[in-house]
Amino acid sequence: MSRRLVIQARVRKAAPWAALTLLFLIVSTAVALVGFLNDSERVTIGAHAATVSPTLDGHATLDLGAVLPRLRLPTDLPSDLGVHIDVQETDANSLTDLLTRDALIASQPDGEIARIQQVVQELAVDNAVAGVGTGLLVAVVVATGWTMLGPRRRRELLHLVHSHERRVQHREIVVLVAMLITIASIIGPGQMRPAQAPPTQWRPLAELLPELSFDERLQNVEVATGFSTTGGIGIIRTAVETYERSTEFYGRLRDQVPRIGGRIRQAADGETVALLVSDRHDNIGMDPFAAEVAKVARAKVLIDAGDDSSSGQSWEVFSINSLAEHFKDLKVVAVAGNHDSGGIIEDAMRKNEFTVLDSKPVEVEGIRFLGDSDPTRTGLGSADTAGDETTAEQSKRLADVACNQSEDQRISTFLVHDPASYQDTATRGCATLLLSGHLHRQIGPDTKTVDGSPVTTYTNGTTGGAAYAFALGYTLRRPGEVTLITYSDGQPIGMQTVTAELTGEVTVGTYRPLPS
Repeated sequence: MSRRLVIQARVRKAAPWAALTLLFLIVSTAVALVGFLNDSERVTIGAHAATVSPTLDGHATLDLGAVLPRLRLPTDLPSDLGVHIDVQETDANSLTDLLTRDALIASQPDGEIARIQQVVQELAVDNAVAGVGTGLLVAVVVATGWTMLGPRRRRELLHLVHSHERRVQHREIVVLVAMLITIASIIGPGQMRPAQAPPTQWRPLAELLPELSFDERLQNVEVATGFSTTGGIGIIRTAVETYERSTEFYGRLRDQVPRIGGRIRQAADGETVALLVSDRHDNIGMDPFAAEVAKVARAKVLIDAGDDSSSGQSWEVFSINSLAEHFKDLKVVAVAGNHDSGGIIEDAMRKNEFTVLDSKPVEVEGIRFLGDSDPTRTGLGSADTAGDETTAEQSKRLADVACNQSEDQRISTFLVHDPASYQDTATRGCATLLLSGHLHRQIGPDTKTVDGSPVTTYTNGTTGGAAYAFALGYTLRRPGEVTLITYSDGQPIGMQTVTAELTGEVTVGTYRPLPS
């Protein structure tokens, strides 16, 4: 057999497999793309429930309803990938309260942007899987039908087709028409009808409010023209002013950290630094400041002593999203506070891969932790409600766990929200460093010796600058505090506070060695 005949035989043998592969790719891609562009996901973004849908217009568009105008800004993503966000209901008590929340959250949007990106990625993966499954099913069905026909029947059908070729003089035209019909059915008849209204006209936000100054991010925002824009100009101005005040105050705090970095003790060789935060109470404005402190100190761990929210509601998940985004390069060890009760905040922590302590010893970066979330439930402005146990009962239960560890497994860092929950462990001397928040003021570090071992207790002040249970705002109500804890061989050896003052200045406390 000549080489040419061998090649032809191999081509004929491989042709069905090549055709099946091409069919699989075409069907998979078409199903995945059409499904992705018509898919949506209902999520909580900022202070709202919202529906997120992918687009190919190259913009992130916020539809704020009939009263407020639509906003958009370019995404700068490949293939003009964009997203449409249909902003829906909220639990805000008034329009003013709602706009204040939205403006303040928008001043630190990184956490919510990351959440939207995650949603779009999940939609893409889900539809890609659906496309692959559909393509595989079609390929299997075609292959099965091809095999069941057998060579003889396939030859008969081929002969039948050829015998009728003369009836179709222009097969290319027939194929082209069939392709056009298929494309039209995918696009949809609605897309082929003429528009009943003129397309949306967009104006730059800076052009709409020329008397205001705009940062680089707002310079790219456009507003849909129409009644809602002209009628809501005062509302828009208020929101922009709140946004600007927030970004200016917290931006100044963040920018000061590198300038005072020489006073912040950095991790030396063989040391691990952790940053302690507590009682943020939704004030994500402090997150870039805290993250900058962690960066200067070369921290590897974030310790979160709870009360990241004010009432544990679903709309407050933005606070955890912000924490996860700003500290994405650090390991996060956390407990939930009494204002985080209800499970929503803890679920958000776990979804963001925080290590949420739950009464079992756990080791992170060589540091042995023990702790648990607060058992008390407290809403915004409401009285405490007992949970499954009291703080006194929790204190005793956790002390039993800590004191049951062997000497070489001694708890290095005991973390709870309320200092009442570590009292028994401190008294019995079963942990080296016991941390809490809750009181919104710093207490300690206080060290005593129990059975020959040093035991240090410390309560961090409010990181969010909260006077009560709510701290979201364009300024601080109290000084905002973070604490740096230095470890060597998993044991705490020193502490240092960094505080954002009400004046917008930053003060650095003296590094305080801890007894080993």
